[in-house]
Amino acid sequence: MVAAEALQADSVRDWRMLLALAHPEALLEYRKDQLQVFAIENFPIPPSANPCFTKRFKQYGRFLLDSVYRVPSADSLSRLAPESVFARNERFMARRLALHVPIDSFAPIRVIIGHVLADDSTAYVVLEDRYPRLPLPDWPERRAEIMTLRKYRGAWRSMLDPDLGAGTGSLMSMGEDACD
Repeated sequence: MVAAEALQADSVRDWRMLLALAHPEALLEYRKDQLQVFAIENFPIPPSANPCFTKRFKQYGRFLLDSVYRVPSADSLSRLAPESVFARNERFMARRLALHVPIDSFAPIRVIIGHVLADDSTAYVVLEDRYPRLPLPDWPERRAEIMTLRKYRGAWRSMLDPDLGAGTGSLMSMGEDACD
């Protein structure tokens, strides 16, 4: 039931429900993932790369801090509660996506195929992503995904996988004309 609730919440962009269903470790990982954007040294940039890339990357980081997370620095972001990082990001994306709802989406329809109990505190839910419209010509029409659930205080909670929550990756555009 938790997997179905998480999929439903994600499909209607109900970040509050996703937050309620999230395991605390998933939220810690989410915050860690968001902080990776500010560690440019983690991204190998070849010397031949577009010189605007680094500038654009820093502008993107500043945008995230100012507009999405509303904190002055990555260090401040790292001190926010993981729940707050998730909520701030998802709240921003929900508002942004409400204004830019695609008419024709490539989003898959996720169907629960079954589940496997790994032990008394971990379960894997097998999902099948079915694509009504393929994003690329050689994209498979169906693809398996795994959702992880873990018990927390006696209840199953989502590890926010695969790709639950809107995320911020779609906000960044790194075209050749990125520097102005």
